[in-house]
Amino acid sequence: MTNNMKQLMKNIEQSGGSHILYCFNELEAYIENETAFIMEGIEQGDHILVVENDRIYPFVHKKLQRQLNEEQLEHVHVINNFDFYCFYGDFSPITLVKYFLENIKAYSAANQFIRAWGHVEWGQDDHVCAAIGEYEKGVGQLITERNLISVCAYDDCRLTAELKDNLIEHHEILITDGEVTILANG
Repeated sequence: MTNNMKQLMKNIEQSGGSHILYCFNELEAYIENETAFIMEGIEQGDHILVVENDRIYPFVHKKLQRQLNEEQLEHVHVINNFDFYCFYGDFSPITLVKYFLENIKAYSAANQFIRAWGHVEWGQDDHVCAAIGEYEKGVGQLITERNLISVCAYDDCRLTAELKDNLIEHHEILITDGEVTILANG
């Protein structure tokens, strides 16, 4: 999938941005794709906002350290995903969209392109599942307005059919560990 990820990013760069849903099953494929996404952005001179958990990011960082110099690594901005999604104590869609905007504002003001990779995780709270769709809708609007590239990654085994349908409705491209699908909204 990594070559597909690189080709997809090149196509998206030419089109001006996209809101991508990544439903993964295999952790190693996920790490490879996240690393490829970051590397492609760095090669283009972009800043990368990575919202990832503390269990996975060390593996990604290790791969990046082998391929990037210190100056390039400074373009990768990491936020723990639990801290990001629960910054104000709960998974509030309006608050999260504002927080996302705050995190990219400095780069936008300096006319620097930023890409985002967000690994969305949550507890067993049913309210969160309903809020995720609203959050994705708000982020999707922001991405369109600012021509950003954003990957929203979800562990496929944690998605109910209803939530996955809701996510597909708010994204332009669906990636799995093995394929890329352009969605009807794209």
